[in-house]
Amino acid sequence: MPLTPEDDAFLRELHGNLADHPLEPGDRFYEPIHTLLDDDDPVWLMQRHVELNSVQSLQLFSGFRGAGKTTELFRLRSILADKGYVVLYADALDYLNPAEPVDISDLIMVLAGSFSDALDDLGLDAGRESFWTRFANFLTNTDLTIGGAEFKGEVAGPGPASSIKAGINIKAEFKTGSTFRQRLKTALSGRLSELKAESDAFFEDGIKAIQGVLGENRQVVFIFDQLEQLRGNYQNWQSVIRSVEQLFTVHLDKLTLPYIHAIYAVPPWLKFLTALEAPMTILPTVHLWNNDPDRSRFAPGWNVYRDLLRLRFGTGGIQRLFGPDSQRADACIDRLIGACGGHVRDLLRLFQELVKRVNALPVTDRVLDSTINAARRDFLPIALDDAKWLAEIAQRRDTALLQLDERSIERLSNFLDTHRVIYFVNGAAWYDIHPLIREEVKRVVEAGDGT
Repeated sequence: MPLTPEDDAFLRELHGNLADHPLEPGDRFYEPIHTLLDDDDPVWLMQRHVELNSVQSLQLFSGFRGAGKTTELFRLRSILADKGYVVLYADALDYLNPAEPVDISDLIMVLAGSFSDALDDLGLDAGRESFWTRFANFLTNTDLTIGGAEFKGEVAGPGPASSIKAGINIKAEFKTGSTFRQRLKTALSGRLSELKAESDAFFEDGIKAIQGVLGENRQVVFIFDQLEQLRGNYQNWQSVIRSVEQLFTVHLDKLTLPYIHAIYAVPPWLKFLTALEAPMTILPTVHLWNNDPDRSRFAPGWNVYRDLLRLRFGTGGIQRLFGPDSQRADACIDRLIGACGGHVRDLLRLFQELVKRVNALPVTDRVLDSTINAARRDFLPIALDDAKWLAEIAQRRDTALLQLDERSIERLSNFLDTHRVIYFVNGAAWYDIHPLIREEVKRVVEAGDGT
């Protein structure tokens, strides 16, 4: 029957409940997915790394789009805070342009600046000045000038007010002003050790400020999230890859922060491109099937997602959407869970798409079919060369990489970012292709072989 005003209000609320965004532990929609599964909990592994290193540490964390990485970092923050750590958090996208290569001098400044801002959020001062103002003074005191008359004048002007203004401008310009960043990089050429020393001094002052207020035995954790979003565009992808690779290989020692447990969220393709000296934890996709020839169902994965959906639907919501027949309702939910491939984001988007298409309650099989078909179309078309590689991944259950060159890494990263390929951990790490494209991949390969 047609939707009533009450039905429409229910669907609008449900659509909002199914929105995908990072969740804090304690949120009414939070589901502790990885603590409920049998695999190693990546948050627990990172927690233990911090706990087993008494003074400072460095570790890397990554996850593919839609896996719930930031939500898991929020869980880590909550756990460590409950254990007495002072946990500071910063979002790299507040400071960096993800479409541009990043130099080590860029990252040193951004780390110190974002740490400074996080201290302000806690109501703690790292001395008399923010890092941005302190850095403006550093430029002046070391006789460094930045091209561009207006900005140069603000840095070089007399008195603390000019330094504060310059500090504010540096922060504001850093994300959007690629020309400014290039001028700054040129100005700092050959002064990297001085910049690192200035940054480390600021971190040490920040630790003293924290311990002076909260106690001298308090350890500090700094989570720098979203650095994995550095991916460039179709014109400069390789230069961005090289810049990030250099950060975590050539310059890894410069990313160690004094007296701080540093956790960096990095692009997952780093694990393919180079051998890393820092420990790296990757958040896997929830696997709904086992790594066997028949892809037998992995029941814990399905149960976790059923529980997650019950939280989003609320009391009586499932029956209202799918009807009073509980067996049919369960079958409808399972069809959509099976079509999501294991990504939290894709699961929620499938159900949002379903809600958008509903024109009568309960949901008909026709609407369910159209929802899944729409999701499948998002993966299409698939080129023959891609289909052949995807078919090999599906058969071998690994990346099937022939060589670790930048072009191959770019293609594989695109497969993973678009969820055509999915990364799992079930004892060992393994890969598979998305269930919605299995038949299409087979069809494209067979058609290509027949020509």
